[in-house]
Amino acid sequence: MVSQAAMRGQRVVESEFRCWNPAVWLLVSLLGSLFLVSVSVLLRLGDMKISRRALPTNDVQTPVRTHYQVQLVNGRNRCEGRVEVRYNDTWGTVCDDDWDMVDAKVVCRQLGCGVAVAVGSSSQFGQGSGLILLDNVDCKGSETDLSECSSLGWGIHNCYHYEDVAVTCRELSMVGAKALGDFTTPSRKNAGFGDGPIRLVGGTNSCQGRVEVFYQGNWGTVCDDDWDSNDAEVVCQQIGCGHAVSAHTNSYFGYGTGLILLDNVNCHGNEQQLSKCNSLGWGNHNCGHHEDAGVTCTVTNEEVTVTEITTAVSTTAQTKGRPAIRVVNGNSSCQGRVEVLYKNAWGTVCDDDWDMPNANVVCRQLGCGMAIAAKSQAYFGYGSGPVLLDNVECNGNEPELSQCSHLGWGQHNCGHHEDAGVICAPFPPFNVFARDFGVTQMIPTTTTPPADGSVRLVGGQHHCEGRVEMYLNSGWGTVCDDAWDLPDAQVVCRQLGCGDAMAARGEAFFGPGMGTILLDNLKCSGTEPSLQLCSHISWNVHNCDHSEDAGVTCSLS
Repeated sequence: MVSQAAMRGQRVVESEFRCWNPAVWLLVSLLGSLFLVSVSVLLRLGDMKISRRALPTNDVQTPVRTHYQVQLVNGRNRCEGRVEVRYNDTWGTVCDDDWDMVDAKVVCRQLGCGVAVAVGSSSQFGQGSGLILLDNVDCKGSETDLSECSSLGWGIHNCYHYEDVAVTCRELSMVGAKALGDFTTPSRKNAGFGDGPIRLVGGTNSCQGRVEVFYQGNWGTVCDDDWDSNDAEVVCQQIGCGHAVSAHTNSYFGYGTGLILLDNVNCHGNEQQLSKCNSLGWGNHNCGHHEDAGVTCTVTNEEVTVTEITTAVSTTAQTKGRPAIRVVNGNSSCQGRVEVLYKNAWGTVCDDDWDMPNANVVCRQLGCGMAIAAKSQAYFGYGSGPVLLDNVECNGNEPELSQCSHLGWGQHNCGHHEDAGVICAPFPPFNVFARDFGVTQMIPTTTTPPADGSVRLVGGQHHCEGRVEMYLNSGWGTVCDDAWDLPDAQVVCRQLGCGDAMAARGEAFFGPGMGTILLDNLKCSGTEPSLQLCSHISWNVHNCDHSEDAGVTCSLS
């Protein structure tokens, strides 16, 4: 019995050993595999560290990165042109979404072309072809290769080639070689001083203009990021022009050239020089010349101001002790750019929130009829002087524009490309001056030329299809088909009362037109009341010929 029990116990042990033996071997195999994988990873990390030390880059986020070639195309030299990058043995373009001077700076550095002095678009260096390889590029500025910057990823974009970005670089040796004839004597306080003298350029007198500062033998501009009255006060004091009246932004006095030397200037207001204020440092910025800062200081020669404000025009409405209003550059006394008088200076009104209730107040204040249109985007041309009102919000029953809600006199974030305008109905027949001026005889007849912004369709089979032509500055011109699509066509059809758009035609579908090509790169949402209110590049700026004239076919015939 004992021996049988012992034998049974032995068999149980042997059975358990046989059951555990595969599990033990499996565990040992797994541990061995993990050990080999760990050794392999450590060896790879060591190789990558060696590779990273061998690469000339400061980027530490990705250990190994392939550098991609960049080139500038269609410029006058290798340091300007449309940006193209090589990926998978194919050259492609870069979209301009989020593109700025910081990104351009990386391209110029990568090409060994010095510093970036301008960013451009396809209208300057032509549209590319093939792939659009990068979009929403966002560089920090320290990258040595454009591919190191953040982006949506290779080949991912929502762009067309009319959005191809371009860059103009300037080699440092070229910057330093500017002729001494470009030098303008700084203010009396800083004559003979080294870095830091200031001059004002582009104003109507010596105490207003674009701010330019002298550094290491070169004049450069100041970016308007954080630019305010304290900064302007320092400038005015430094050049001996009293106190600051306005701190201007958005290249109010025109685009500068050359270097942008200061950005994010933050003065307390009591510094003796602008260069003593806090900033990002000489030459560090993320700006373009469309952001050049300016100032208007108090003018010591009062005759200048008096001459300006004593010029009387028949379109001015003024009440004693209250700001006046006038319209300028229109075809009649009841249409034009809106200007208001405040503290003996005429200024414009920004088109932010500009609408029909605001226009009605202006028309009533001028003694004209009801408002026909509230115009934006400097429809009647760029004004000059200060932008006095912004974000005006009228109910429509105020007796004066100045009584409407707004940001405050002189407070704005606008440039003169946003000057507001109005088109009012002619003076009402019951106006007390109607008999003297013969208003009833002056009512426009069918022979009156079309209003600027009118559209017509030419060359179609009926009056609701054809080549799109717009009337501007006493002549008809065409529209380029770059980016032309159904929302653009929809605006034309609605403006003409021709129903909905059935087709947006390109490539001179209805034959080539003649004269000026007025608009290019239109981007309508489809809800605008007229084509001229759609987003577009500057008037008469294009890279087209009449073989690209746009056309439409509307639903009504």
